[in-house]
Parts: sequence; C-alpha cells; structure tokens
Amino acid sequence: MLDKREIKEIDDNARKIIRKFAPENPCGEGRITLLKRRYVMLSTDYFPFDLTKDLEEIFGVAGDTLLFKGGKSVGTDIYERYHDLAEKYNVDIRDLISAVGYYFGWGTGKVVERKDGVYKIHMYDSFEADSFIKRNGGAKKPVCHFLRGVLSGLVESIEKREYKSKETKCAAMGDEYCEFIFEPK
Repeated sequence: MLDKREIKEIDDNARKIIRKFAPENPCGEGRITLLKRRYVMLSTDYFPFDLTKDLEEIFGVAGDTLLFKGGKSVGTDIYERYHDLAEKYNVDIRDLISAVGYYFGWGTGKVVERKDGVYKIHMYDSFEADSFIKRNGGAKKPVCHFLRGVLSGLVESIEKREYKSKETKCAAMGDEYCEFIFEPK
C-alpha cells in the first residue's frame, strides 16, 4: 500500500510528463468530478466499438440488450440525481440533462417532437456512432444501444410509465443524426 507521500510523488511525476506535450491536465488533479461524483475519460477510438463488438461476438444480439439495459439504469440514475437540481435552478429537467450529456461528450440531444406521449429525440454527434465511424467506417444498423437505454430511462422517469424504444436513424449508418422514438407501452 502506498502512503500519501508516494502517491504525491507519482502524481507530480505524471504531471511533469503530461506537461511536456499537453499544457494543462483537463482532469484537474487527475480526476474528473462533477457534483461530487468521479468520471473517467475514454477515447471513442476504442470505446464503445470494441466493447460492442466483443458483446456481439459472445452474446449475439443479446449484447445490444446488455448495453441498452445498462444505459437505462444510467438514465434512471441521472434523472434521480438531477431532478432536484433542475427544480432548484428552475431549469427544465430535459434541458439540464441535455446540457450534462453535452458537457460529458455523449452528444447533443434535442427533443424534436413530443405528442400524445410519444417522444422523438435527435442526438447529434453521438459518441457511440462516432466510435463506429472511426473504427469501422460506420455500420449497417443502428449502434447507439447505450444512449437509447439512457434516453429510455430518462423518458420513463419523467413520464412515470414504461416505454418501448427504437433507434430509427443512426449517424454511423450515414444519417445526419441519430433518431430515437419512444412510445408508451
């Protein structure tokens, strides 16, 4: 186990090395934090393309479902975490969540239609689509399973009912944006 002095020496050395080619560490003190939570930065050169491909290889189409379910849990958690903050600052929860997604580089989302309980959401610059474009030149089918899950968890939390979801357009397939449709079950 390292003591605090040894950890500080490792941190200081890492900062010296990084400053040789990057003037400032975007992670501050080696950690990315927002509202007392820790986050990590991953390159879309590898993530989520490699994970998605490995899941497909091992589980077939069930791998897509795993990513969706994981995303849905994240979406539910995001709603619960930011709901009070949205009320405190008098900001629509959908706008706050969109801003957080943008801040963390997930993409820029916009609800383009909300009618009779049906949501149509466009996501520009999806990190999932970007990863498939960089690593594979694109895809033949929609690939944003995690984001679809996140959005599903958010929509269901906001509306307090279950929805079925699908990605009808995907930037990885050459579309201008990724489009998600959410319909009440």
